[in-house]
Amino acid sequence: MRAPPRCPSRGATRLFSIDPTAGRCNAWEVTVADNLIDYARWRGDLDFTERPFNDVDALVLATLSYIDLVGIVPNEAAGGTVGVGAALGELLERSGGDVTPYVRSLATIDAGYLKAVAESRRFGRLRIGRYVDVMDHDRAVQFAAVEVLLPPRSVMGCEGGVRYVSFRGTDLTLAGWREDFMLSFEVTGAQRLAANYLCRALEASATAGEPLMAGGHSKGGNLVSYAVAAMPKTLADHLLRCYSFDGPGLDGRVVERDARDAIGDRFVRYQPAYSVIGQLFDRADEPRTYVASTGSGMLQHDPLTWRVLPSGFVLAGGLDPDAAAFDAALDEWMGPVDMGERERFTNEFFDILSAGGPELTDVTSREGLPKVMTAANGASDQTKRLVWKLVECVVAKQAERTSDVVRRAYEGVVQSARNAASGLAVSLPRRQSHAE
Repeated sequence: MRAPPRCPSRGATRLFSIDPTAGRCNAWEVTVADNLIDYARWRGDLDFTERPFNDVDALVLATLSYIDLVGIVPNEAAGGTVGVGAALGELLERSGGDVTPYVRSLATIDAGYLKAVAESRRFGRLRIGRYVDVMDHDRAVQFAAVEVLLPPRSVMGCEGGVRYVSFRGTDLTLAGWREDFMLSFEVTGAQRLAANYLCRALEASATAGEPLMAGGHSKGGNLVSYAVAAMPKTLADHLLRCYSFDGPGLDGRVVERDARDAIGDRFVRYQPAYSVIGQLFDRADEPRTYVASTGSGMLQHDPLTWRVLPSGFVLAGGLDPDAAAFDAALDEWMGPVDMGERERFTNEFFDILSAGGPELTDVTSREGLPKVMTAANGASDQTKRLVWKLVECVVAKQAERTSDVVRRAYEGVVQSARNAASGLAVSLPRRQSHAE
């Protein structure tokens, strides 16, 4: 889609478009670091009938599943919906402005972002329901999903309403992270729950005569791919479009089909230029679009760093060469590793981390870190190295969430975490070719 024309403005670039049907000119002040917060403000006064649904909207809705909405949004059993603005407004009131305990992700989702979404005409008036949130530490299952209802004529070519299922990515629990590693050797509990949820949602949408879209970021994108591949073929016609935002693919040695096999080019992949998570189990022949990001290295995985314009993403030229080299290293190391070895390593690694507590942030806490290091004493050198690298990455992400003053104090640790990325090849799953 063509970007709006530009005209000069002091201190910023002004993007504008003229809407003859509404008799007005829409303008946006664009800074260097345009992100989803800026987008919610740019598009805040325009509902979907004025500017149809686009792929950036799909990412905004994908982030909604990262929010703990228990007791606010009706669950699937209860039925019913609430407004997105009302739900997020209640959450902001409960939190007192600090939404950190309610964000189930390392993504930099904060009160400013939720407030911008809640107060916008574009998103605040949407209805949300069918909330599901499952956490089983013993079985290493972490799954959450929510359904958003778009009003009639929101999506180009659709006169009626459209539904959007948002699957949550990896949260801050070690059970969720363990499950990510389990993707390399078995079908996980979250994948099965996602397939069942999507099937129910599709049946309901078919009954209502409304098409359905699905999307997710990180592991949420992987859940979309698995759920679409596993759905009955009779329901495929009700799927309008599905999105994976830097989500891992499906290992060809674990499952035979992915979403593209099921619905073709209606399955859409977006990845940042420095993509590592989205390259896991990658099928090289599968199309995807690379997005520019304000993040550095692996921190580009955070969707709040992705650069956007009023009608779409700022595109990157392709996969960053350093990320490509990283991916090649994963291929080379994981080639001879069988499923049993992957399972053994995953169990050893997460049994050690669990000594610190059930949350990822417990690993780096004053109380948890000594326990983790003690548990790691008898582990293999490979596992010890990954434990330290994960600690560095978590500290780096915590630093990114602080003020600039505090962030500078963490500069050395952050740089260490970024440098450590090149060594992760000893521990992460490899990319898969379509033919394997």
